[in-house]
Amino acid sequence: MKIVRLSSEIGKVENQTAEEEHCAQMTSYGLYVTFVFIKNMMTWTDAQSFCRANYTDLASVRNMSENQKIKELIPKGKKAWIGLFRDSWKWIDGSSSSFRYWDTKEPNNNFHKEMCVAAYFGKEGKWEDWNCDYKRAFVCYSGKSSNKFKY
Repeated sequence: MKIVRLSSEIGKVENQTAEEEHCAQMTSYGLYVTFVFIKNMMTWTDAQSFCRANYTDLASVRNMSENQKIKELIPKGKKAWIGLFRDSWKWIDGSSSSFRYWDTKEPNNNFHKEMCVAAYFGKEGKWEDWNCDYKRAFVCYSGKSSNKFKY
């Protein structure tokens, strides 16, 4: 499995290149956060389990700076799961950020089955709701988390 890492510290970016990862650190809302792009294709719930077993959780995006850092991880034109799901649109880690970056006409809940969110980096990192059973790459994060929700 190929893993690409990005961490970032506002105002300072450190990149480390290795065959398996790309890193830089970020401090956001007083938390030190590392975002990790996982290229392996999984359903949203499998991605959640993977992130919880190996990192902290699926990525919660609290502001445009974090969305931009995640955008830098994802190959252009690709979509990746993030930790937002349709239960009044809650972040999986329990964080209370109200930041949203929906694409035009999203969320649309096609066929009443789109409960999970993918960030689409062919459209400036805008978000789309999708069926959680669709397999795609995803973004985990490491860092301090609050109460975790189970989808």
